[in-house]
Amino acid sequence: MRKLSTVFCAAVVAVLAPALPAGAAPLAAVQAAAAVPMSAPGGTVPGLTGAAAKAAAGPAADRFLEIRRAQAGRAAPRAAAQKHTFWGPEPQPATSADGLVVTQSVTPNLRISNSSDVVYAPTMKPTGHSCVEVVTAYGLGQAAQVWAWDWCRSVSPAKVVPIDSAFLANYASTVDGHPAYTVQEVRTNTTANSWTASLRNVKTGAWDTLFTQSGSDQSGLAEGWDIFELYSTRNPATGNAYYCADARGAVFESSSLRLRVAGQWVAASATNSPLRPTANPRPADYDCSTLRFEVPSPNSTWRVTV
Repeated sequence: MRKLSTVFCAAVVAVLAPALPAGAAPLAAVQAAAAVPMSAPGGTVPGLTGAAAKAAAGPAADRFLEIRRAQAGRAAPRAAAQKHTFWGPEPQPATSADGLVVTQSVTPNLRISNSSDVVYAPTMKPTGHSCVEVVTAYGLGQAAQVWAWDWCRSVSPAKVVPIDSAFLANYASTVDGHPAYTVQEVRTNTTANSWTASLRNVKTGAWDTLFTQSGSDQSGLAEGWDIFELYSTRNPATGNAYYCADARGAVFESSSLRLRVAGQWVAASATNSPLRPTANPRPADYDCSTLRFEVPSPNSTWRVTV
């Protein structure tokens, strides 16, 4: 992978003023603006692992696994009272991509009020039967979290990182007016199907390892994705889902989505990463009349405003 020049980085930093805690230099915004992944290795992202990670993720992890199994045709979907919906680009297997890099928005103060509902947005997994899905999760009244979901071994949240002040200071910068982090996942060994997901540390300029795993992908899905995803229940008093009021005014955005193809990073497009399930979603299908879907840069940047 190529590095950005010092002069170029300095020029971009000068025009991207941070709106986060002191010391949170906007390097993720630099990456988003330049759309070129950087290669400096770093440390390890702090977080919970093993049983502690599963406990921290709570029932939201059960909903997540249920969604994926239903998508793969391995389980029946939930009762009609609760709806699973999603939208966003899905990199196709034909691209032969073995990596993905993208900048993902976060809404640190969002809490979901209904005990059964979860918002996974954005959530991403490269094509090529990758072992790791990196999820931005909101649900069940708990604080916002970033998960490294292990699809090759435990099939569970193998690492959970709270989106707290420490996370914002180390990994978030201001992108399009809201905090966001940059995540990269690449296949490091084809024979073993080994994958490493890393977060861009805005203080050090290095990629800190989030999670590494190898083995056989058990998701049952060949395509990749970078999507806005819901598990929602309609409030009979309003006609909208509960998340619609909980997240009113929130922006969920994914920007500068790029795929690694034959060793080169290429922007996601309508050809290699079509929007699913439709290019023009209807707010009514997501039980939220105020939703606005936008694709500022087809299909490398998408935005959902509640």
